[in-house]
Amino acid sequence: MAAVVTCCCHPLTLSDVSEPNRQLRAARERTPSRRAPGDCMSRAELAEAVCAWLWKTTKVRYDLDGHYVAKLERGLVKWPSAAYRSGLRHVLGAKSDAELGFRAVSRGARVSFRDDERLPLTAPMSAASTDVTVFLAMSQAFQVADRKVGGGMLYPTVVRYLNTEVAPRLLDTDGTNSAALFAAASSLTEIAGWMAHDTGRDFKARQHFDKAFRLASAAGHHALAANICASLSHLAGQLGQASDAVRIADAGLARASRDAGTGRLTARLYTMRARGLSMRGDAQGCAAALADAERTLDAVSGEEPAEWIAHFDDASLAAEAAMCLRQLGELAQAERQARRVIELRNGDRVRSRAFGQLTLARVLVDAHRHDEAAVLGREVCAVASSLTSVRVQARLDRLGDILTPHQNSPDVAEFLADLGSLRSRDEPRRDDAASWPV
Repeated sequence: MAAVVTCCCHPLTLSDVSEPNRQLRAARERTPSRRAPGDCMSRAELAEAVCAWLWKTTKVRYDLDGHYVAKLERGLVKWPSAAYRSGLRHVLGAKSDAELGFRAVSRGARVSFRDDERLPLTAPMSAASTDVTVFLAMSQAFQVADRKVGGGMLYPTVVRYLNTEVAPRLLDTDGTNSAALFAAASSLTEIAGWMAHDTGRDFKARQHFDKAFRLASAAGHHALAANICASLSHLAGQLGQASDAVRIADAGLARASRDAGTGRLTARLYTMRARGLSMRGDAQGCAAALADAERTLDAVSGEEPAEWIAHFDDASLAAEAAMCLRQLGELAQAERQARRVIELRNGDRVRSRAFGQLTLARVLVDAHRHDEAAVLGREVCAVASSLTSVRVQARLDRLGDILTPHQNSPDVAEFLADLGSLRSRDEPRRDDAASWPV
């Protein structure tokens, strides 16, 4: 028997049914077939491509077919599920739902219909669970892109997604899977906080993190709340608030202990605690916290992480340890850890590798090895233009200020020249940032 789905949020009206979706059909007909060179993508092929993308990104099987695509093109369904809209945007290369002719129809009487919403075969048949699945996929997509290009380019997009896609779902929830929806919203809000931080908007980042923590608490998701504590502790450390960094990390450790799958998160929280202690000059306490982090991380091989928890690995630990050790003046150990970050971070982890290189450069400056630091600075300049990261640029600028007195060195002079060129190229982008949402 076909599943009966009640469309509670966006009912259909008689006037809606008669209007075909010409934008969707045109987008499909502009998309080349992957099977028949010279032809456009068929409805069945489009459906298969959407299902394949959804499986790849969400690990949930959907039952979309060519008949349903035909209904979309005839206008029988004006507002498909969030999962299908995401998949269609991806396959057809659209930037928005409106570009494909989708619009939420006016609210009114509820209309029941059959087969107009083909739900995932392996997930609970509810709008809330579908939304959570799509939010998870979008969260992963945002994070992958963020690692490659930094938060500057993506922050306005994430804020817009929160306002237009996530917030309405929270208002419409009827209690079914509401905790999961709040958790998903919390995670996406935390991502917005990190992107705000990456653009230099630390006050806005703190607002996002605070809101994310409240949403996680409302969801009863202790692990996610602890994850956000790690982010808040990091931000406190960046702002020079050492005692707050330690206090918040400790609060996160207490929450993380309540849930399974939090080993990597616990290791991350220990490193946040170590950062705060190093800022206070507590070498013994910092060393103990780093040892706890290393021991915890070594013990979690094969652990299935709790949902929505940020990844934390050996390179992450090495990055935090390098900064702690430099803060304490342990330059040889700090250099060893920073070089480990560079060794481990490759592929799409462009920004993380750049931070590792900048940390190593500062360690080398402290050791009066200015030429080596300048070489690393040039390497970061080479990739910084592809990163919309104010944090990377700020650390490059600081390195330039420190090395300027040594510009008689050819290596330093070349780095300063590269940095000057980078600054001139970035000026328009910095001006544009003033118009971004705050």
